Amino acid sequence: MTMATVLPILALLALLAAIALGFWTGIHLGIISVTFAFIVGYFFVGMNPSDIYLSGWPINLFFMLTGMTLLFGIAKINGTFAVLAKQISAFSFGSGKLMCLIIYMFSAVVAMVGVGTIVTPAVLMPLIVEIAKEEDIPENLAILLCIAGSIAGGLSPLAPTGVVGIELGQRIGFEAYASVFQMALFTFSIHGVLFFFAFGGWRLKKKPPKPKPPLVLDTSQRYTLSVIGVVILCVLLFKFDLGLTAFLGTGILMILGAVDQDEAIANVSWSTLILICGVSVLVNVVKVSGGIDLMAEFLTKIMTPRTAPTIMNTLGGLMSSVSSASGVVMPTLIPTIPGIMAKLGSDTNLTQMVAGVIIGAHVVPYSPLSTMGAIGMSASSERSNKDRLFLELLASAFVLLLFTSCLYWLGVYNMFA
Repeated sequence: MTMATVLPILALLALLAAIALGFWTGIHLGIISVTFAFIVGYFFVGMNPSDIYLSGWPINLFFMLTGMTLLFGIAKINGTFAVLAKQISAFSFGSGKLMCLIIYMFSAVVAMVGVGTIVTPAVLMPLIVEIAKEEDIPENLAILLCIAGSIAGGLSPLAPTGVVGIELGQRIGFEAYASVFQMALFTFSIHGVLFFFAFGGWRLKKKPPKPKPPLVLDTSQRYTLSVIGVVILCVLLFKFDLGLTAFLGTGILMILGAVDQDEAIANVSWSTLILICGVSVLVNVVKVSGGIDLMAEFLTKIMTPRTAPTIMNTLGGLMSSVSSASGVVMPTLIPTIPGIMAKLGSDTNLTQMVAGVIIGAHVVPYSPLSTMGAIGMSASSERSNKDRLFLELLASAFVLLLFTSCLYWLGVYNMFA
């Protein structure tokens, strides 16, 4: 084996070892990951220290999560979300199973009308975690249902990611995006059902319905709702940066005295942020070493007309684990489809190839290393074991990527195209 082959394998083994060590010993996975990133990146791959942490630490994600956690933490501390959760919980009529469906559908509809895949969980997740507490729904289940719904709706032709998919498809002569959206709704609805059974939703017992309480907000809570509403409008209508705008809203609420600032800062789950960003540093070393390219090269070598959509789905997921789904994966892979089809022949299905990339790229965002999974991690409460939740989200991403790829291989998506 050449050094060019050994280094990617070594980096991939380091990532697996870090996850296993964190799981079996309870040592903080983020810190272990940075340790392995330094050892492998500096001593074997030859990266400079600045390259290891500057290119690996996800600054934008860290800034966004910190700002959003501070802002929505205020709504949690001063009781705003508790009041809203009681209002929303009344619609379940005491049924935790029905509330699971409401969480999924509510997230899907909000994302579908244009809010999109990222902003929807960023806005809804803290409230949904509060609803889960009110209804005694497992927190991991509520988080995953919110993400699944946000992705399903966020791939609509009205949402930003759907618009990107339509534009990229048109560049290669693909006009059947409605079929892709139907496949996405089918896929992520199936995921929601799997989450419901895997994480205990089916065990939820019906309780006596709670009467809907009157909506009574004190001054701090009214300030909080107003500022959060303005932040959301600024992000959606004026395209303000989410992290900066959240910090702005936090500052205004502190000036207005809506929360004790020391309590708000202490409420931020710094351990979770280090966990997410620390593992990202190690994943970046894997990427720089060529680990992701090695896996992608292996997959493309075994591609046939029948397996091509399956492999594009898997490849989209692998790439999405280290880069943006709509910003990197879709613009990179969709333009390659005509060339691949020319090589493989006319038996290759264009719709399934495009859908394979788009859906595969959006299965992995369940992972805590992706923005949506990270939002779920940061919104989780003291009810959750953070290390366990991290591994559950990570496992969900890659198990469902394998599951979705199997659906392609079995021909399940043939009914859509």
